[in-house]
This record gives sequence, C-alpha cells and structure tokens, in this order.
Amino acid sequence: IHGFSQLLREDEDLTAQQRDSAAEVVRAGDHLLSLVNEVLDLARIESGRVDLSIEPVSCAGVLSESAKMIEPFADKYGIRLEIGEAGGLTMQADAIRVKQVLVNLLSNAIKYNRPGGSVAVACSRRDNTIRISVTDTGEGIPEQKIGELFTQFNRLGRESGDIEGTGIGLAHSKRLVELMDGSIGVESVYGTGSTFWIEVPASEETGDGGGSPFGAGSRGEDLGESEDTRKQITVLYIEDNPAAVRLMEQMLITRARYRLVTAHSGSLGVDIAEVEHPEVMLVDINLPGIDGYEVLRRVRESEWGREIPVIAVSANAMDHAVKRGENAGFTEYVTKPFDIANFLATLDEVTAGLLEG
Repeated sequence: IHGFSQLLREDEDLTAQQRDSAAEVVRAGDHLLSLVNEVLDLARIESGRVDLSIEPVSCAGVLSESAKMIEPFADKYGIRLEIGEAGGLTMQADAIRVKQVLVNLLSNAIKYNRPGGSVAVACSRRDNTIRISVTDTGEGIPEQKIGELFTQFNRLGRESGDIEGTGIGLAHSKRLVELMDGSIGVESVYGTGSTFWIEVPASEETGDGGGSPFGAGSRGEDLGESEDTRKQITVLYIEDNPAAVRLMEQMLITRARYRLVTAHSGSLGVDIAEVEHPEVMLVDINLPGIDGYEVLRRVRESEWGREIPVIAVSANAMDHAVKRGENAGFTEYVTKPFDIANFLATLDEVTAGLLEG
C-alpha cells in the first residue's frame, strides 16, 4: 500500500484532485505504519526483548540529527525551532533510542503548539546526568491531567480532535528512557506552555554523535538521472513476493540506466547471478529455501561475486537485525515499506562508481 501509493502520488497523468487523494493515502499509510511500529516496539520492551547499545553519545550530534528530522514537520506547522548549544557534553546511552525519544517529544511540542509558536531544545549537565529539555509555547497541560500523560492510549481528551496521535508515544518514550537508566518528566503551566525533559547518565568520554550502521541517516534527496545513461546497470532483485517485485519494476521505470532481472527464490537467484553477473544485487532476507544471508555467503564465495554490491531488503528494521546485516557484509540494509526517494538515492549512491567506469 505504502509503496504503490507513493508511485501513484507522483503520476503526472493524474488530476490535481487525484494527486491530493493519493497524498492522503500516503499520509494515512505513514500514520498507520507509525502506530504499528510503536505498538510492536512497546510490546518488545514490556516483554524484555529489547537490545540496547549503550555507549558514549555526543549531545550535539543527537540534537543536530533530531532537528534535521523534525524541521520539515516544524515548517509545515509554522513553528520556529530553536536548538541550543550542547558544547562537548556526552551521555551514556543508546544513540538511536535517544533520538527516537527526542523526535517524539519534538513532534508533540510542534503539533500541540499555537500558530506562530516556537519550540526550544536545551542540553545541560546536572551532576552525573545529562538533561535534554523541549519547551513549547502551546496551551499547556491542566495540573490534574499531568499524572495521566505517560499512560498508554491516553490523549487527554484529544482523541476526537483534528491532530493525529496514537496515545502511545509518551508511554513508549518513558520505557525507553528508563531502560537507559534515565528518567522523563514534564513541567507545565496551563495557558503558557510545557517543558518535557529526559535525564540519562552522563559520560566522561567523547561521543561520535551516534548514528546507525551503513552510514544511514536521511537520504530523502533524489540524486536524479546521471548524464551518462548509455550504460545500463543490471540489477538482480531476489524476492518471493510478487507485489514487491511489481513495485520494484515501477520504481525503476524512472531510471533508464537500470536493467532489472528478478528471481523468486534464493537458489534461483544465485544461479541467475552466476550467468548474468549483475552489477548490483537486491536480496530479500526472508526467502523460501535459502535465506538472504546464505545467498550473500554463496555470492561472496564465488569467483564472480566477491566485489558485487549486495543490498539487503527486509521488513525487519530492529537495531539487532540491521547490525546483523552489517556484520554479515551487506553493502546496505534497506527496510520495507520502501521510501521510494530514499531507496533510489541509496541505489544511485551504490552504483555511482559503476557509472563513472
């Protein structure tokens, strides 16, 4: 649904009204995906099945990356974003999870703000802890309702309003912060605004700003067509889901330099690769027969496939799954549902050197 609706939204043959309708489908898909991910992650936390990577993390890096992620959202609502200086402060935490919590707090501060309002983010050290605070100029929260804030599926009466939400985000954030030996809280003046804060242990070491494997981050820009489209690059996509294959075909229609070859099983894919010698491979992890990791192993052990870029494609976006992909030797790890612009940018990056050759 998410992939094909993105394609539909960009169809130039649609009327303006039809494109608006397609955009609504995409927006609703984003909201539903967020809800499903939060529910699943919350269930994993409560069952004790969450692996954290606790290490020194740069406060400045976390603030900068979180701000980049949320800036388009702030622009949409007309909210001014003010990010304070963090100096050389570092925290002992999981970088990805801290950003997840911070982006959730920022999102709420923007959504529940007043027109033309602002959101300020500050970072400071208090004894052996690092405090990150998010202050908004919204309506504030009545004192009698503050105790209900961090409970699941409770939106404090906003359920029937026009602002989307799940009622899970703050409960989710609270559990994540507590797993990092931290705490979360709020100070609010009704009619004036609120300040949400998190505190996590400080670190004396220098952090690298966190981040995710494979140099991930926002790849939202579309690199566009290369000037040299005379050379076609063969892309082998090993995928057993016919709908996913059709989506890939539609995505690559806009890239004349790519020639797509597909296989519905891992063993067949390896056989085809041995004949075709593709310049790049896309491999679904959960395949019938041999899985994506076994495909990667066989490709790397062959005479012809030692240097071929192999991109993992998976619906499993959990940290441990991504790290396993990195350790296995995949060139990149792309998650489903596809963000089409990000995916095409990743593919363009991986094949940029081939076009120059």
